[in-house]
Amino acid sequence: MTDQAFSLRKKAWEANRNAHYISVSSGKGGVGKTNFCVNLAYFLAKMGKKVLVFDADLGLANVDILLSVQVNVTIKKYLAGEASVEDILKKGVYGFDVFPASSGFMELANLTEDDFEKIFSIFINLDGFYDYIIFDTGAGISETVTKFASVADSVIVVTQPEPTAITDAYAFIKVIKKTYEINNISLVFNRVDSLTGAETVFRSLQGVVHKFLNVDVNLLGYIRDDKTVRASVRAQKPVAVFDSKAEFAQDVAQCARRITGEPTVKKKGGVIYNLFKGVFK
Repeated sequence: MTDQAFSLRKKAWEANRNAHYISVSSGKGGVGKTNFCVNLAYFLAKMGKKVLVFDADLGLANVDILLSVQVNVTIKKYLAGEASVEDILKKGVYGFDVFPASSGFMELANLTEDDFEKIFSIFINLDGFYDYIIFDTGAGISETVTKFASVADSVIVVTQPEPTAITDAYAFIKVIKKTYEINNISLVFNRVDSLTGAETVFRSLQGVVHKFLNVDVNLLGYIRDDKTVRASVRAQKPVAVFDSKAEFAQDVAQCARRITGEPTVKKKGGVIYNLFKGVFK
């Protein structure tokens, strides 16, 4: 696909992008990354931002399932030249747009350079329409996952305060740092049942990452363990739509406020809210 015209457009996009690109990854699967993405998009949209969620887990798509979005044309057809961006893009899903992926296609987990250029052309064409474009990447450290992180302005790593998730989060940060020199990394701790314990885990991970990788990771937010999430998944709705008073929704809303720079809401016993300074600046 590479030609002079595309190369020039890509360079212009890289130098003068309108949207803020956020890559959301996890290292370990099953930590709630996709739920975080769709609810973050919902709250950013509620703040008046134009938001696109791009399902970057190309071979194991979940965004459309969580949102009960009917997908008739997949990104596989786009990459094959059989469909346009407009054929796939879903507009106005709970206030934000969605670019769904596909499920059950192994070749989409390992893209060629030509495929990546076709995907980049999507963002080149859509960039001017959005304030935020969120990549919901797959779990792990595959080249496809890290490639999306490499083109993002900010990387959010969703993890949990338990050993295997922390180990995989560190491994992911190590790979993107060593491969792409990525430094703008924030952490979100999901399914937190002890704020004190989660803060201890964060401080420990922050220290290790600084010592061995020379990266200063930010803390974007703690998200409390909330049974409402399971019910919202069954209902195929964002938690914030299913129950706006849910603790999960309140905590993701705080993350959205920090990303946009809006004042966060003070709560009683606000230890959870006193740790966030300088995120996304």
